Amino acid sequence: MHITEGIIIGKDAVLYTAAGVSLMAWGVSRINVFVRKAPENKPLLGMGAALIFFFSLIPIPAFTGTCSHPCGTPLIGILLGPSIGIVLTGISLLLQAAFFAHGGFSTWGANVVALGFFGCCFGWGLFRFMRKLGLPLWAAGFLGGLVGDIMVYVASGLILGTTLVKAPTPQYSLGGYLLVIYSTYLPTQLPIAIGEALITGMALHYAGKQRPEILDSLGILTRKEVSFYSLFMILPTMLIIWGAGHVTLSEAATPAAVEVGVDQSAPNSAPRFSGMDEAVNDALAEKAGRPSRQPYLNIEGMGDMWNLLLLSAGGICGFILGRYWHLLWGRPKSQSGPSAHQDSSCENTP
Repeated sequence: MHITEGIIIGKDAVLYTAAGVSLMAWGVSRINVFVRKAPENKPLLGMGAALIFFFSLIPIPAFTGTCSHPCGTPLIGILLGPSIGIVLTGISLLLQAAFFAHGGFSTWGANVVALGFFGCCFGWGLFRFMRKLGLPLWAAGFLGGLVGDIMVYVASGLILGTTLVKAPTPQYSLGGYLLVIYSTYLPTQLPIAIGEALITGMALHYAGKQRPEILDSLGILTRKEVSFYSLFMILPTMLIIWGAGHVTLSEAATPAAVEVGVDQSAPNSAPRFSGMDEAVNDALAEKAGRPSRQPYLNIEGMGDMWNLLLLSAGGICGFILGRYWHLLWGRPKSQSGPSAHQDSSCENTP
């Protein structure tokens, strides 16, 4: 999920930006350790950034008449660690805000917290916990991917709700906003979360079969003691989901909540498959007196320039993934080829 430019302003924008920068600094320090420890795995950083950028940009139409996108952050958090995943998320969100009108600079920190911190940390924490309980890679990956995605949506709703309740003309209490946001997220985001969870589980399972030595070097195949940090991730997950599920209908005005959805029968309704960010987040923000702002660089209004950039970004991501996919999902190169014979003959030469 992306919160659009202009919805979060003033002190809140500064605080979220500071949080995003702090999380990025933490991640950069971990990247330095990662590269020093295993320089041969450095291409995985590029793969992770490409996956997050591509996953969180591609729109997937839903039967509700809206479209949304996967996250990609739970898988990368599991593979490379949550701190590194946050850095790759922050870079992706900066590029998306600058060139693709996804998110914004004023909301960058909030989006890093939701998509990066919640997606990477909670997906990674649950995966580690499930592995400690003895679940196979595919099952632990599925649950980590599912909960990581759900927590991104939960965090986005919390950030949006706590922002709009302080807007000039709020329609609901915080509980009412959470009810409206989550009830409109659910039919579109839950199928996407399940689909991404399946991909996450299958990707880890296949990598474990093809390149177990890489997963072992990343600390994924071992069932070490669950750290206090991973347990610290599990408890808030359960509490937040429990709290969100116990918001009562009396806290929200049902007629106003219906207006947020996409009415396909009305002649002047929003376009079919409009994004969830516009159909829900922007609509609620406008009614609360905190309308979103046009992006600083409106490439979507430049005709084919938008298509050129989108195709170029997809091509770059595809090249990176195609160039290095074998590191996780390809068979290691055989050492019995001609070069190996040449080396052997050289060693036997007096």
